[in-house]
Amino acid sequence: MEPITANALMELAEQHGYPRLVVEYPDGKSRFHIAGTPDGWILALPYLEQDGVLELAYRTLLNPQLSTPPPLPPPPPLPEMFSEREPLVWNLLDEWFIRAFQPDDLQAIRVMLAHAEACEYPELTLPAYNYTIPNDLAGWLTAAKLMCGTPAVALTTELLRNRLYPQQQLPLQEE
Repeated sequence: MEPITANALMELAEQHGYPRLVVEYPDGKSRFHIAGTPDGWILALPYLEQDGVLELAYRTLLNPQLSTPPPLPPPPPLPEMFSEREPLVWNLLDEWFIRAFQPDDLQAIRVMLAHAEACEYPELTLPAYNYTIPNDLAGWLTAAKLMCGTPAVALTTELLRNRLYPQQQLPLQEE
């Protein structure tokens, strides 16, 4: 059998509707979370190729019961400061959100972005993902698109929540 190529994996992902997928590495200690969007798959391919696990991702995609993503924790409630404000940005973004994200992930993304807005869209580094979110709305929207459907959303929300409420520091999720 010929080795699986990135193009073949991308075609199969497209046929399956770009599902959210977790690729368990052969060492049993590592996993790679792929967001359930075309962009998530495009961003994942170079890493899967670099790590030599394209074939493993292909097999996992063919046999989805091998990849049951852990359920995402429910998002924390919106900060109180948002209950009496005029959500101008949200009104403009709602249609984009609905088109860009799966319904299950939409609320978690909204909560993450609400916390980011409350912190005035800070620059935030996620060392576990080797990713830094730029300190502007565009950077946060890009991050939302890239992180959708992955545990990075919950981790980012916790980091932001800990900035907003330092006296109520929450323990960060273990990866």
